[in-house]
Amino acid sequence: MAFLPWSKDYEVGVAQIDSEHRKLFGLLNEFHDHHDKVVSRIDIANLLNRLVAYAEEHFQHEEKLMRELDYPLLDQHREQHGDLVTGIFSINERLVTDKAKATAETLAFLKNWLHHHILEADLNIGNFMRQKPHLDSKPPQGEQGAV
Repeated sequence: MAFLPWSKDYEVGVAQIDSEHRKLFGLLNEFHDHHDKVVSRIDIANLLNRLVAYAEEHFQHEEKLMRELDYPLLDQHREQHGDLVTGIFSINERLVTDKAKATAETLAFLKNWLHHHILEADLNIGNFMRQKPHLDSKPPQGEQGAV
């Protein structure tokens, strides 16, 4: 069973965001699958860097959509994204001294953050869009199919 399984509860109703969230779940689950195996600190750091790089790319897409919608909570949402990146880099620095503890901290932090951020903040984006009759759940122009 996946460390953090995807469910319809996480669907925001915006195709691109939902697709990117599913990929984030996949990367987190891959990171989890490798954490118990005998892998080097470098391998763990590389997996974590892939996850963070993809999260940052996703955040850019999400923030662009919110700007286009004049989403009133954009600044607060952007700050939450920054908190995740800062938290991960802080934990990542500890990989040098204690791989097992840093990896366990990372997994707990990411699982908690991703779960709560999507359910408490990202779902609001979809709700905001549904309140605007001229908008639907299609991604912004030029970003269809981006992952």
